[in-house]
Amino acid sequence: MATILIGLDDTDNATSRGTGHLARRLSAELAARGLRPLGVTRHQFLLDERIPYTSHNSGACVAVEGDGGAAAALLAFDFVAAASADGSDPGICVTEAGAVGPEAVAFGRDATRRIVEMEEAFDVARAAGLALRALGGSGLGVIGALGSVALRAEGNEGRFIDLPGLRELQPRVTLPALARLGVRIERRTDDRPARSDDALETLGWVRPRLIGGQAVLPVQWSDEHDAWVPVDRKRADASRGRADG
Repeated sequence: MATILIGLDDTDNATSRGTGHLARRLSAELAARGLRPLGVTRHQFLLDERIPYTSHNSGACVAVEGDGGAAAALLAFDFVAAASADGSDPGICVTEAGAVGPEAVAFGRDATRRIVEMEEAFDVARAAGLALRALGGSGLGVIGALGSVALRAEGNEGRFIDLPGLRELQPRVTLPALARLGVRIERRTDDRPARSDDALETLGWVRPRLIGGQAVLPVQWSDEHDAWVPVDRKRADASRGRADG
């Protein structure tokens, strides 16, 4: 069984749903084809007025597990091409996680702190043998597609916007219930010892961080809710009302 990573970016326009939504649709489609979903992560890249992006300059990475290597997920190319919004500049990268080497990881990190060019992305992908394609428009999404795959493979920069069962959580859940989803809890309130009956008040938004290749949810104690609550809260693009992740 191989872990397959599919990075995508710039699939939206000013009025469509974001790339994260399309990534979750792709994950569901791959699961329907027999691949095991391992979660979808969001990856933030440099925010700079010189960079054309729709809302947040973030890409997404879908991770699945299955036989047949990256070839098992090649349907992603046609799926993303067909589902991308009119006027978008989509790019996609499909690869086995083990094929993502240090050069690609360095590119992903660079994309979070400096302006990188499309040709850099293609050069890195070509040297590593990664399948990277522009699917329309300017194709600028190849930068975020490769960067998202690289950061997901490196495992320390990103946030889970989907895991099996994550978006079906009740408003108040037990900590063991989160553990069963594969989420590790990181308590940030040192003077509040853990108890067997501890609960988490989700506040309607649970998006674990990607740390050490795992889904990690930092929490703090809330006397108001008599429960742990997530440290990270929902943010929105005030100009468009689009939720962040």
